[in-house]
Amino acid sequence: MKYHKRIENKHIVDTLFVLTIFAVFAVCSMLLIAFGARIYQRSVDNMEDHFNIYTSVTYISEKIRHSDSSGSLDVIDFGDGNAFVLSSTTNDIDYVTYIYMHDGYLKELYTKADNPLNPSAGQRLLPITQFEITSLSDGLYSYSITDANDNSLVMNVGTKCD
Repeated sequence: MKYHKRIENKHIVDTLFVLTIFAVFAVCSMLLIAFGARIYQRSVDNMEDHFNIYTSVTYISEKIRHSDSSGSLDVIDFGDGNAFVLSSTTNDIDYVTYIYMHDGYLKELYTKADNPLNPSAGQRLLPITQFEITSLSDGLYSYSITDANDNSLVMNVGTKCD
């Protein structure tokens, strides 16, 4: 009888030991998954923030570079500050594109040159808190943009004149 009781106690201790190791493994696995998910979410958020601001800066720069003829680019007061004005002619009709900030958004407005202008009519591109343009010299401009997450970027861009 003593021998039988000793085997039974040893069997229960073995079972409890295995269950304890399994529980520790399960808890560690859950913690590892939780930490990994948190790091992944931060990485995705960071990439999205930078994607938005870099995309907007690249978009503006390419629009300016596309407007590469002499006198086709100007900076005026428009919207909630100043704006790039890109002039073009298609089928003998003059058009202008305005890139500006209005009501907390970077906006673009493409219209005939003689149309009356309303800053609220532009297409929203990106929520921003600041957009400032400076003419450095003839054909060279600097602009800074700050998005809604306080990511800021300053870009210098030049136009090719004929």
